[in-house]
Amino acid sequence: MRSSKRCWTWFANIALTRRVPTSWDNSLEGPQRSEISFIAEMIIAYFNTSCHAYESSPFFTLAEEEVIKKVLGYVGYDDSANGVFLPGGTLCTTVGMVCARYKMYPESKNTGLTHPVQVITSVDSDFSIDKAAIMMGIGVDNVIKIDFDATTPRQLDTILKNNNVIMINSTFGTVTDGKMENLDRFSKVIQKHKVWHHIDASVGGAALFSERYRRLTDSFIEADSITVNCHNLLNINQQCSVLLLKEGQCLDEVAHLIAPYLYQANTQYDIGQRSFQCGRRADGFKLWFCDQLDDLNRQATRMYNRNERLKEQVSDDGRFLLVNEDSPTHTCFKIKTRKEVNVSEICENLRKEGIFINFHKNFFRVITVNENITVKSFAGILDRIIAVWEIIKSQ
Repeated sequence: MRSSKRCWTWFANIALTRRVPTSWDNSLEGPQRSEISFIAEMIIAYFNTSCHAYESSPFFTLAEEEVIKKVLGYVGYDDSANGVFLPGGTLCTTVGMVCARYKMYPESKNTGLTHPVQVITSVDSDFSIDKAAIMMGIGVDNVIKIDFDATTPRQLDTILKNNNVIMINSTFGTVTDGKMENLDRFSKVIQKHKVWHHIDASVGGAALFSERYRRLTDSFIEADSITVNCHNLLNINQQCSVLLLKEGQCLDEVAHLIAPYLYQANTQYDIGQRSFQCGRRADGFKLWFCDQLDDLNRQATRMYNRNERLKEQVSDDGRFLLVNEDSPTHTCFKIKTRKEVNVSEICENLRKEGIFINFHKNFFRVITVNENITVKSFAGILDRIIAVWEIIKSQ
């Protein structure tokens, strides 16, 4: 016990004195702390129960159901909607894709499919779409990636006519640059072909919890399913991902199997009946607990406000140019110069100094979930970017 205590004391001292790099950076992996969420995590670990059946975890089950209804209300879905907490955004998107396949081909639950189907997503979407296609046996070659901005409704109509598309995925906050993809202009085409529309809001979904920024999610109500990662956005402990569905019955049907040895009461609160897992951790309790004792509206609003502030800071700095000024979650920028800038080399040198900053292609990328980013610390990062670039140029 004493040895263990000494070990943790040594680690804390090193971290606090910054003798080793710590992630005070701009990344999704940066320090995201919530004391309330941490307490919820300890409660879950202490009781160590599975949330598949009401009898095994009645309180956790009711907490999950209550917070799901609240988030569904933020979207604007009616009482027929439902949701489920799943281990990670990729699995949420995968189950959304399963529902899309079932909706178009109900027989697939029992017989499978003997013909290929396709999924449409944008060129900037997360690789979770490809992962889902692999897991479902659809195959990466059947993931059609298009540029939504450069595609007309007529062109999309042609693509849908020539393929067996089960789902169109749009991203609300691309990881690359925070783009909010809006498919409103394709709505008539999507409805015409009765294609499932999934929104991957893993990055940008925090807007649902902000009274000020919820207007950004007005188009969510048109989607058939939505992925939201609360651990990415609201500083809730890993992991806390929820899949929301406009037609909750679809998930009930595709996932439901008769298992009297597990679900003896046959109650609507047996969440495992609409999940592909039996062993379910009480991740939904963390969001419920934080919603009761913390201010999620304040947390989400601060994240978006922070991004606006950092954008202004970059815009006012004559050494840099903003990239994708419309992103409410990302601050993307590049050095203002006509010369070629090796952003990767700059970031590699910064890492040696203990400064971790993400990049994509030829620009730097700051994701504002990290509360440690202040005006002062960000100004220091900007100064170091220029200093390192000057050193590289002189070599």
